Amino acid sequence: MRILANITTFNSADSIDATIDSLLRQTRPLDEILVVDNVSSDDTLQRPSMRHATIIRHPKNTGCSGAIATGMQYALDHGFDWIWVLDADTAPQPDALQKLLDLYDSWPPAQREEVGFLACLAFNQRDGLPFHGSRVTPFGRVIVSPGPEERCYPCDVTIWSGNLYRLAAVRRVGLPNPDYFMDWGEYEYGYRIKKAGYKAFVYQDAVMNHNIINIQSLTPQRFKLGPLTMTFYDNPPGRCYYLVRNTVYFSLYDYDGRMPRLLRPAIWRIRSAPGRPGLMRGLAWQLAFFTMNFLVRPRTHMAHVRACLRGMWHGVTGNIAPRY
Repeated sequence: MRILANITTFNSADSIDATIDSLLRQTRPLDEILVVDNVSSDDTLQRPSMRHATIIRHPKNTGCSGAIATGMQYALDHGFDWIWVLDADTAPQPDALQKLLDLYDSWPPAQREEVGFLACLAFNQRDGLPFHGSRVTPFGRVIVSPGPEERCYPCDVTIWSGNLYRLAAVRRVGLPNPDYFMDWGEYEYGYRIKKAGYKAFVYQDAVMNHNIINIQSLTPQRFKLGPLTMTFYDNPPGRCYYLVRNTVYFSLYDYDGRMPRLLRPAIWRIRSAPGRPGLMRGLAWQLAFFTMNFLVRPRTHMAHVRACLRGMWHGVTGNIAPRY
């Protein structure tokens, strides 16, 4: 059994050494480490850890989904059985890979043939909280809340990093769509794996730390205004564009709903979805609130508002090819 680790990088000089070091310390040694670089402008590719890796440098930034597609194609072309996808700010525990493989080997052959991917449980280094997997439902994304006794639980999608994909399934499903570029690429790909009849699982005993460096993007800032608490997000405008566009595009064009696109529950639902407390869970309301988050601060965030509106328009019209 041959396993390739695929790390995507973009100006990752501050974290890549720690990530590769965590791979070199795995109790189940990897057969190869591949770094796919999206035209970093810092000294990522000159870091000491690069001597342990094969490097593919893209001539232009293809985003996370494009870099993972490159890694998967490399794995298919070179006869690997599994590809372990990792961000350059992730450090799996030394036994993480071994535990995923032991879990897989413990299952009967028929169950192993159903596996699309196995995932580590990621813990956010900033707050120590876990990133649990999600299910794709007609009401949108529903985060799984497993009990502590559920050491392994099914999911449809989780973050790219830490996913161990079985390449027999990848060969049938195809490569990730690079047009998702940033945000929702793993969601679309996990859903495609599910539609092809494969299953995915998060194994809570296979642990990794995520965000080795303190990335502020998508970090909520909460402010008290008397009895009210207001939450603001300070994403870069480009991240706003891709998040809005890709969310809308997936919901309208890649999700196989039975109802007409613009009438689906995931778009307009006011009541809470199963497993998701709170009101106004429809995509239209969520994106409206997200855009309003910037609109109430027009002096400093008009670029964010324009990015959100442009993302909505491109998502609704099915235009997923543009880059911000």
